[in-house]
Amino acid sequence: MITVYVLNETPRNEELAEQIQRILTEAMPAVEKVTGLPLPDNGTVDLVDPEGLSRAWCAFLRRQLARDTAGLDLTNRQQRWISAMPEGARMATRRFWKSEISTLIANSAGRPSTLLIPEALDLQGLTAPDQLCELLVYALAQQAQVAACDGNLVPPPAWPQVRASRNVVSLLSTGHAQWTSDQATPLIFGKSVTRDQRRSPLKAALSVLALGSSRQEARAKALVGQAMSAVGPDTFNRVWSVAGLVPTLDELRDPARWIKRLPA
Repeated sequence: MITVYVLNETPRNEELAEQIQRILTEAMPAVEKVTGLPLPDNGTVDLVDPEGLSRAWCAFLRRQLARDTAGLDLTNRQQRWISAMPEGARMATRRFWKSEISTLIANSAGRPSTLLIPEALDLQGLTAPDQLCELLVYALAQQAQVAACDGNLVPPPAWPQVRASRNVVSLLSTGHAQWTSDQATPLIFGKSVTRDQRRSPLKAALSVLALGSSRQEARAKALVGQAMSAVGPDTFNRVWSVAGLVPTLDELRDPARWIKRLPA
């Protein structure tokens, strides 16, 4: 039996952890049905405080950088930059933790884990059952991606650095997870989910700051939807394991071009 474990590393939030475990148990069959991907049997959702998130992200980034730069002939400037990246990421995470929704990492054994900060969820109005369910379906979809690619594609490489709005791997992962959430959440509730259009001031500010990336994420989600309708999940899911199938930025704008080059 597939189980995604909930780890509560905060001093409180026991009820939230129990609620998340119940939702995950209900959501897993729907996510597998919609995506056509098996979930890993060793994934976790970790409730952490801001310091816990910064530590985990810093350690993960060090592992990713070591993997991505192995065997490369780096300049001295690149080596200094790479050495400074984890600590810079730690400081940024500690400063901007209120804007975090969910953070996907893989541990040293490649096991996917989704990190959530309960206080951030509360500040962004994401603790209502339907909002929380959408978020957890999103997290499960990303963990299924990690299992499908054995961690080679998702989480995305850390080096070389690519701007968020041009990182096609990250955009594809996000678009697929968002599409999955749209498709699977109604199956879990047994009806269409009416989203609350009201946004907290924090969420409104974040949407303005991330406008460029949000536009590209919307394109990625549209590409996933069109591809799933055109070729089905079995063909689409080859993107996670077949080299060279990740869509280009141009193909995000014209999904039909990408669908044509998917293997039959």
